[in-house]
Amino acid sequence: MINVIKVSFYEDYKIKLYFSDNSFGILDFSYLLKASTVLTKPLEDTTYFQQFFIDFGALCWKNGLELSAESLYLKLKQQGNLHLAQDVA
Repeated sequence: MINVIKVSFYEDYKIKLYFSDNSFGILDFSYLLKASTVLTKPLEDTTYFQQFFIDFGALCWKNGLELSAESLYLKLKQQGNLHLAQDVA
């Protein structure tokens, strides 16, 4: 089971995600704004967008929006943006 273990704001609507299998990637979340739902509408405010956090391995916002690690991992993999961290000796 994959979990999000660390997140950091990158730029605009992009977040750098680190996963429990030692992989990482930068995902552009602007696609969520197109949904324009009750849960995604608040993300249009960049200050609110940047208030994400991890809860039980998922990416969350305080309004209840929760994105599973598996869905984020798959999206990055499909886009070719999932990378394996290189061990530094």
